[in-house]
Amino acid sequence: MNPALLGIVFVLASSNGGGDADWPQFRGPRGDGVAAGARVPRAWSEGEHVAWKIAPPGTGWSSPLVVGELVLLTAAVADELGLPLTWQKGVDAPDTSKEPPPDVEVDWRVLAYDLASGALRWSASAGKAKPKFPIHPSNTHASETPAADENGVYAYFGSTGTVAAFDLAGKPLWKVELGAHPTQDAYGTGTSPVLFERKLFVQVYSEDAAFLVCLDARDGRELWRATRTSGTAWNTPCLWRTAARTELVTAAKKRIASYDPASGKELWHADGFDVPDSSSCTADGERLYFGYRGPGVVGPLRAWKAGASGDLAQKDGTFACEAWAANGAAPGMPSPVVANGCVFTLAGGFLQCVEAASGTVKFKERIEGTGVVAASPLAVGDALLVIGESGKAVLVKAAPKFELLGGGQLDDVFWATPAVAGDALILRGVQHLYCVR
Repeated sequence: MNPALLGIVFVLASSNGGGDADWPQFRGPRGDGVAAGARVPRAWSEGEHVAWKIAPPGTGWSSPLVVGELVLLTAAVADELGLPLTWQKGVDAPDTSKEPPPDVEVDWRVLAYDLASGALRWSASAGKAKPKFPIHPSNTHASETPAADENGVYAYFGSTGTVAAFDLAGKPLWKVELGAHPTQDAYGTGTSPVLFERKLFVQVYSEDAAFLVCLDARDGRELWRATRTSGTAWNTPCLWRTAARTELVTAAKKRIASYDPASGKELWHADGFDVPDSSSCTADGERLYFGYRGPGVVGPLRAWKAGASGDLAQKDGTFACEAWAANGAAPGMPSPVVANGCVFTLAGGFLQCVEAASGTVKFKERIEGTGVVAASPLAVGDALLVIGESGKAVLVKAAPKFELLGGGQLDDVFWATPAVAGDALILRGVQHLYCVR
């Protein structure tokens, strides 16, 4: 397709429905998992409401993007790479953390498909190399979701440390190497880049280095870098937009910190308590929401008020900026989502709803049949979408009272967070990419 026409399509799509016509990065236009103007079917299956189903090459847990009439995806392509295992099979598998990385040349690719038909538009290589470090059997070598705008798509592959940019016709624009780094227990990488005002933010929090880097999305030039004590995180930075300012919040290894996206200046930090390293923080205009749940630890869901600065040290076990803490409501791997005055979290098969203003738990309900849920929930129109690795999805009313609205079942394994664009729901399984509409 002509690149100029692609730009026109992007602008028209982005101006329709308050931006819900596109899904340009992890968890959507604002990185918060909300598609307020979108509409998807109340029920679907392999034989119902599947507009198309394709088998992309390679493997990856990166989420699909939608930009104009393109569906964008990344993949690690090599015949010798096996499919990632389900959660339980991965837990039961022999420990691979001490084994050498696979002796396989991997082609890290960005793929573009037609939103209407699923036809391949183009495929571009970000580079070929052998992985430097092993990964968990349930992870992939392409688990980072790219980011995109009308100028191009920006992919980060943590297994090699490569950041590569392509225009929307697949032409290479630039490439930067940030280096590959070991992760805790050789789980592998999973942090997605964030795109904001022509700046690309890449979080590299590993066992031997930890830095947040800002690249100029136009040419890949490094604009600033913020370092911290090493420690692995798989979550994605949170852009927190308040009435006073926009902040970039990161969390890992008992430290949460906020940065000015323009300069990299630290705005505030807090140390010495459990913060998320797999789920991402989320926010609305008034509060930041986060919590940690891990082996033997079920922490609170915390809400912090906007406007903090400096060292937010605890006093008598509390933080001055904390609006509330809901005990036992911290999310697991999926990131929380805020909709209709409620914060929704998922962990251990339970969906919890917490009132955003007060921290009052409105409900805690078991979601049956989904199995392990790794994908983050999305607020789609008036519903909350939850999809489990079993392929079962449920739609729950995004409200303080639990109400099941519908759902679907597909024959694949799902860890990737879906994309929503207009009336299209794009779902990535371990073997197939689906368009439900």
